[in-house]
Amino acid sequence: MVASVAMRAAVAAPARAVLPARRRGALVVRAATALPAEVKTVTPVGDRVFVKAEEAESKTVGGILLPSSAQKRPTQGTVESAGSAKAVKAGDKVVYSKYAGTELEVQGGSYVLLKEDDVIGLLPGGDDIAKLQPLQDRVLIEVVEAADKTSGGLLLTEGSKEKPTMGKVVAVGPGREEEGKAVKPKVDVGATVLYSKYSGTEFEGANDKQYIVVRDADIMAQLA
Repeated sequence: MVASVAMRAAVAAPARAVLPARRRGALVVRAATALPAEVKTVTPVGDRVFVKAEEAESKTVGGILLPSSAQKRPTQGTVESAGSAKAVKAGDKVVYSKYAGTELEVQGGSYVLLKEDDVIGLLPGGDDIAKLQPLQDRVLIEVVEAADKTSGGLLLTEGSKEKPTMGKVVAVGPGREEEGKAVKPKVDVGATVLYSKYSGTEFEGANDKQYIVVRDADIMAQLA
């Protein structure tokens, strides 16, 4: 009974104004490829990027221990070295795609080796996702809140709320390079847009605000 109460508390507790994907369970660490002890450095080849992953947080803000199943794979870290990557360099704090790259354990530390295309954006000055600088043709959107009631006034439970697919553009990437030229996204900061339902990578920011980063091609319409 005590264990089940702790589990429910752990699920309900997150109230951090940071990227939710900073937690990582021990299961993920064991799944990483542990390189031999004599390996001191990893030098990326091509446009790959070698990133020192953020460490796991095994407790909630209230101090409740999180079970491994409730801890998530990290999606942010600091670039240790970059091959021929153009948009990122050593020292940059970056956010990357959740299932991208190869996890490595080097000298006891947790790292991930990524393609530059899997780096979602740069995160200067802290952990607030609202300050993310998207890369390539990505767009950062603040998601509108789901409706609490039906048109007839019926209150909706969390499970029955329709997932929103619209929001306000917060930041726009410089564009994807095509034939030597950067093709910029077709939307501007401040625009309200409708995006594809199953696209993008979701984040939680300050004051429980919800954000999503999508590709320009996943934006279906501008709303006014």
